[in-house]
Amino acid sequence: MVSFPQDPMLARHVASLPEPTALSGGCVYEPKLDGYRAMLFVTDEGCRVQSRRGHDITDEFRDVAAAAAEHLPTGVVLDGELVVWTGGAPDFGELQRRLGHAGKQRIGQKPASFVAFDILSAADNDVRPAPLRVRRQLLETVMDGAPPTLQLCAQTDDVAVAREWMTAFAAADLGMEGLVVKGAATAYRNGAREWLKYRHRDTVEVVVGGVSGSLEAPGHLVFGLPDADGELSFAGTTTELSPAQRREIGALLETSDTEHTWLLDIGTRWGRAGRQTVLPVVATLVVEISVDSSMQDGRWRHPAKLVRARPDLTPSEVQVRD
Repeated sequence: MVSFPQDPMLARHVASLPEPTALSGGCVYEPKLDGYRAMLFVTDEGCRVQSRRGHDITDEFRDVAAAAAEHLPTGVVLDGELVVWTGGAPDFGELQRRLGHAGKQRIGQKPASFVAFDILSAADNDVRPAPLRVRRQLLETVMDGAPPTLQLCAQTDDVAVAREWMTAFAAADLGMEGLVVKGAATAYRNGAREWLKYRHRDTVEVVVGGVSGSLEAPGHLVFGLPDADGELSFAGTTTELSPAQRREIGALLETSDTEHTWLLDIGTRWGRAGRQTVLPVVATLVVEISVDSSMQDGRWRHPAKLVRARPDLTPSEVQVRD
């Protein structure tokens, strides 16, 4: 059986929707939901839920684990997305609150669901080398008759249908970040960035490298983007954080013992507060920001608005600077 934990296969950003022949065996298109990447490992003892970073988050998603243990065959390992549905759309905020209450069942907590899009093991057999089209057939068989807690991700090989999804979901604001595009003849390769991700949102992920104010209650964030070698370069700053954002972000930061060379002499200034000292932090926290089109020389001229923290992502998953 495929053992716990596993590095998930990854996707890289593309600027336009790939055509049907772009990948081996032809392209299949799946909606990218606004949730947390996760894996389910089903054994005779029950089910373990693994986060994107390899952590055991079974306690936080006991409802999903219980449903998987009851309804999925032993020896199955699934890859997918954890979501909490509110009004027919994924609720990322409710999902984050789940992760902040490990081992507790909060009053009024909304149920979570697992949306499966790939299978790594079936009946204790490693199926990762099989083509995606074969794995999809296995996944559909495994998921047949599953309860609403366990859902099968939609998939199409028709690019026109994929475009319709983008238009319809964006117009209805139903929590679809974009599309993940995969080759129907490709194997599942742990850690490989061979899937493609096409987004329609005006938000991007960046890596926090410094803050103004204090580590416990940062006033603004200073962030960077990686180049092809993974080296970060200064890309901009945020507007002033709200009190709630200061508390949330502060709990996720760690002071860096050394200055980041890409933060030196950036001349950071925040409105009436004027020039402030930038406190360097360990550059591991990914955040999502809302940006405009005012990018020049690899950085945004205007402060960006913080949308949310993305502790489920690693800096290696941030889109590479062109």
